Amino acid sequence: MRILIVDDEVGLRNSLKELLQESYDVETAEDGERALKLIQEKSFEIVLSDLKMPKLDGLGLLAKIRELSPLTSFILMTAQGSIEGAVAAIHAGADDYLSKPIEFAEVFHRINRIIELRAWNAKKILSSSEKSKTKLVGESQFLAETKKFIEKVAPVNSPVLLLGPSGTGKEVVAKAIHEANQDNNSPFVAVNCASLSENLLESELFGHEKGAFTGAVASKPGKFELAAGGTIFLDEIGELQLNLQAKLLRVLQEKEFCRVGGTRVIKSQARVVAATHRNLKELVDKGLFREDLYFRLNVLQYQMTPLCDRKEDIPLLINHFWNYICEDLGVKSSLSPNAKTVLEQYHYPGNIRELKNILERLIVLTPQNGRVELAQLPAEIANRPAVLTDTPQVTPVPNTTANEFQPPAWKPGMAVEDYLDLIEGEVLQRAFEIVGENQVQAAELLGLNRGTLQYKIKKHNLTKKKSA
Repeated sequence: MRILIVDDEVGLRNSLKELLQESYDVETAEDGERALKLIQEKSFEIVLSDLKMPKLDGLGLLAKIRELSPLTSFILMTAQGSIEGAVAAIHAGADDYLSKPIEFAEVFHRINRIIELRAWNAKKILSSSEKSKTKLVGESQFLAETKKFIEKVAPVNSPVLLLGPSGTGKEVVAKAIHEANQDNNSPFVAVNCASLSENLLESELFGHEKGAFTGAVASKPGKFELAAGGTIFLDEIGELQLNLQAKLLRVLQEKEFCRVGGTRVIKSQARVVAATHRNLKELVDKGLFREDLYFRLNVLQYQMTPLCDRKEDIPLLINHFWNYICEDLGVKSSLSPNAKTVLEQYHYPGNIRELKNILERLIVLTPQNGRVELAQLPAEIANRPAVLTDTPQVTPVPNTTANEFQPPAWKPGMAVEDYLDLIEGEVLQRAFEIVGENQVQAAELLGLNRGTLQYKIKKHNLTKKKSA
């Protein structure tokens, strides 16, 4: 915690510094102009300033600080101790007010109160999720490995890169990493790199100074400033423009940045967790993503798995989201056994996000205290099992060419999931035969990333055939 004391009385200035420097990093200034120079060079969490000073008084200094450093807390000190003076100071933007002569015990009380308020604001405003929302739900092997990964990477401050299809829970894992190594008051700030234009995204990430561009009527801190001491989650990092990639690389390497239109260097104290559904290596090869940034981000990589490959987690996720959504909306609703069975068997191409959205829609559209029946499920879900169950037996066609594939025959009584697993295993084996057991080429042929392919190989207990 860095504190700046501003007062033209050298005795009071030095006394306050001596009082506070055992607990805080304290600097002093004899007037408002000197204080402004220090604030342009360094970041201060709290400023204690006299009201009446030469060159620039306390209220003038407060106005300048609100432009330069909006997150800095300000305590105004004055000999004119009155209710009117306190009200005027607070209306001007001060966080608190002290009357002279200063009582040192009261100084500590006011500073501690501001620290508590800053911590509360960080938790209340900047944190984008509560513990209950970041719970990792499931009992699959993938989830067990994910928890082990979180435990290993949480204590270090190196960048984390989360890869995998959209909707697989990359932000949930990012929050879990943050919460595993941070106290409840540290901020978690998420930014979607695909949601804004290049200019707006630059301001969103790094902030801007007043007048930096048309519409910049006041200075604004960026997400990297707001995430100080916590975690910044850069979602869809593969969509970041090359110009911003260079600036992000500097933040990762030098741990500092400047606001748009500013020259003051701001230290970056946030951990970076990035995520993308795209193949960054391919983007690097195409010149769409900086190779140096890729290697800087790709320190601790983790591959997320599609929900269809961890089906044992689906029933638990349904129960978790159903209870959570009902509680959040203040309603009571239930699932019929048949509806739940069908939901558990669906393959969810949109992954966990699709599952949650489907459940929320069902709960919202169901009358209070109602029960969702099979007929109320979306058509693409309700009709799918019946169609698959009635699939006629397929007889392999003889004399096929080398690259053609005929699915195995479905036998009456065979469960849908067992039949699909059988097809998937044979498709994987056929792909290996075509590409000569090269995993990279097999992944490209099947449209899978390398991690997903390896997971499926283990799942089906496939063994490569030795080349003749």
